[in-house]
Amino acid sequence: MASVFVLAILSLSLLFISCEADLIGTVCAKSVNPSLCTNILRSDPRARTADLRGLGQISVEKAKAATQDTISAAKSVGGSGKPAAETCVSVCGDAIDNLNQCSAYLKASGRARIGDLQTKGSAALTDVSTCDDEFGDSEPANVKQASRKAQDIIDMLLVVANSL
Repeated sequence: MASVFVLAILSLSLLFISCEADLIGTVCAKSVNPSLCTNILRSDPRARTADLRGLGQISVEKAKAATQDTISAAKSVGGSGKPAAETCVSVCGDAIDNLNQCSAYLKASGRARIGDLQTKGSAALTDVSTCDDEFGDSEPANVKQASRKAQDIIDMLLVVANSL
């Protein structure tokens, strides 16, 4: 009898782990950069037991860090790129403000808050992409790389928001 109980517990544990892994796989499959999404979420121990809102919170944290990296990269630009860099720093600051609001919306319940989450997440994505627009073809490689990563992570947040 005890062996049946242990077997049942083990089976349920594996099912639970499988379901959580499937949630990460489902979210990441819908993202613009599935490989980055999978690497980010699987490297965070909280993601193993997170629901969609938890994955959203992780995405917000990672997006804020990546956006801050974009700010740092833009601040390193001098010369003729300085005006574009200043705009980039400013709009990335706006993106971080929008991401902070996303975090609050993920904690709140209700359909209206999901709509607000989608709106603020989209605004953050637009803010960061403005860096690329400002620099145009003369965008330094380090800024372009940082901006792309931030945008891809914000997209992960939008996938979560659209799945709630």
